[in-house]
Amino acid sequence: MFVVLMLPVVVGLGLWQLERADEKRWYEQRYLQRLSNLPVVPAELPEARDDSAFMRVVLEGEYQPGKDFLVDNRVHLGRPGYWVVSLLRTDDGRGWLINRGWLAGPASRDDLPAVPTPSGSVRVVGVLWPNTGLPPLLAPDPWPPGWPKRVQRLDVGQMAAQAPAVVPAEVRLEPGEAGGFVAAPLDTAFSPARHHGYAFQWFGLALALTVGYLVFGFRRTE
Repeated sequence: MFVVLMLPVVVGLGLWQLERADEKRWYEQRYLQRLSNLPVVPAELPEARDDSAFMRVVLEGEYQPGKDFLVDNRVHLGRPGYWVVSLLRTDDGRGWLINRGWLAGPASRDDLPAVPTPSGSVRVVGVLWPNTGLPPLLAPDPWPPGWPKRVQRLDVGQMAAQAPAVVPAEVRLEPGEAGGFVAAPLDTAFSPARHHGYAFQWFGLALALTVGYLVFGFRRTE
């Protein structure tokens, strides 16, 4: 019964890791292709959000003062801090989730950092970052009702739901843009090799289960 129950599970996990490897390969190809392209305005973006991954986009609008998400547990040069994701409202009324980069946290966890925000109209260039999945939570993460909101994950869907007409996508500011801090990395590796390694481990476990079952079965029939 153990083998019957576990074998489909480990084989399924191996196949899932192969699917993730294909996904990372697609991201890698798109990443290398698009980061050298010129930025486009929102009207030139594809309708399908997945097709806009890694496209550089230029946005003109105003940051919404105080409308900040502070993504916790981000470390830069050994120092703890936050990624600051701010709401920028463009002239067409849409809101955009702008990852302004890393900001150092205060010495006390009870305090939140002050987030300086440019006033008036700004023009910024950023990269539309794909949603590659959310890290697991080790504890509940209730979001506070007020602003700013300290959160554990960059959940663009939940962030977009906090204000009207917000595009559920992360725009990572390029270095030197208005309102930017220490820029979030734009050189993330999307190699599929790690997922191939995980798949090999799961398939190896499936093989071990099968061999162990056969060996145990033959011994019982002797």
